[in-house]
Amino acid sequence: MLSEKSIRNSNSSAVPTAHIVKGSDQIDKHTSTYTENESAAPDMPLLASGRKKRWSHGSLFFSLFFFVPLIISRPLPIETWVLQTLGYLSFVILYIKAINQPVKTLPTYLLLMFLLSVACSFQNPGGATIIGFIAFIVGYYNSLKTGIMSIGVMMLVLVSLHITVFNNAHFLLSASLLNSLVLFGFGVMERKETLHSLKESQQAEALRILSAIAERERIGRDLHDVAGHALSSISLKAQLADKLISKDKIEDAHREVKALAQLSQALLSDIRQAVSDIKQLSLSDEIAKDKSLLEENGFNVTTDIEGGAEARLSAKQESQLALIIKELTTNTLRYSNGNAVSLGLEVNEQTVKMTYKDHGVVENTASIKEGNGLMGIRERAASIHADVDISFLPHPIVRVQLTAEQALSHKASL
Repeated sequence: MLSEKSIRNSNSSAVPTAHIVKGSDQIDKHTSTYTENESAAPDMPLLASGRKKRWSHGSLFFSLFFFVPLIISRPLPIETWVLQTLGYLSFVILYIKAINQPVKTLPTYLLLMFLLSVACSFQNPGGATIIGFIAFIVGYYNSLKTGIMSIGVMMLVLVSLHITVFNNAHFLLSASLLNSLVLFGFGVMERKETLHSLKESQQAEALRILSAIAERERIGRDLHDVAGHALSSISLKAQLADKLISKDKIEDAHREVKALAQLSQALLSDIRQAVSDIKQLSLSDEIAKDKSLLEENGFNVTTDIEGGAEARLSAKQESQLALIIKELTTNTLRYSNGNAVSLGLEVNEQTVKMTYKDHGVVENTASIKEGNGLMGIRERAASIHADVDISFLPHPIVRVQLTAEQALSHKASL
């Protein structure tokens, strides 16, 4: 992926200034949009989506502090344990529903959670635990100003309840206020990190658009350079041959027609070479691009590429392996439940082997059906006479192996 600076410093004939300005405006627009939206409540990703889902559910472990005051206060009537357990289960259900809801429906769930915490607090100071989860959700989904106002109202209600209902239960009040402030702060930090990630993603997308524009302009320039002069010469020689024929200078006309044929053949060869250069994918560039894309989406990518690997591959083999890795990256982004990927390219005297491992766990292989993606991988491997092995237990692994004799035979044929 080209950086904005490198694109600006490239040959001005490669990318028109208007395109650069337009692309830069897109980046500035995306950046300013997210800067403004930090106070305008943008559409935040749900806490139960993507990488946040695992953490949001895992944080329920800390909700077990709800039972600590009950354990310390033993013995308690069985009715108290039953009511508090039902209250806790109700909280878990409300919390899971809340993190799956869009912002406009959240207030209802948060209000129910607050009322539940108050109800549980009559018998159990652990109800303060629920207040903390409410504060985190408020801090994440709302702008700082709105969040502070919401938490302020909640604290005023808590202080009022402390004075009028709970008979100055200082532990309950202090625990609720401290828990709310701390977890509200965590929610605000998580919000800022998410907004930063969204802004970086938008900037990366705008830069990819600029890169595509630059590549299209380069291709157009290369084809113009290849074909422009040759077509001009062909046109002039065709006109000259026509004039020579009209003057009955047949021998001179034949000479010009032969030169015209040679020019046409040379032009055809140059265009084929230019198209071949466009079609050929660099394996190292594709690996670098896919690694960057996976890391942008939260995957830890480990690569082990042996030196000289690309030198052992023909242009066709390199392109097909690059396309296979691209398809595997797409599958990981769409379907993986893991957060790590390993990619290796191993070369020895007899084989060239590529191994792609997705560290996500496949729980039910019976439900997996090979779609167009995996079928395409098999077809691409077959086109370069490579062996492909696809397995799913315990992790999805794809191995593509090409023998050295096959590689040499393909180089010779090309």
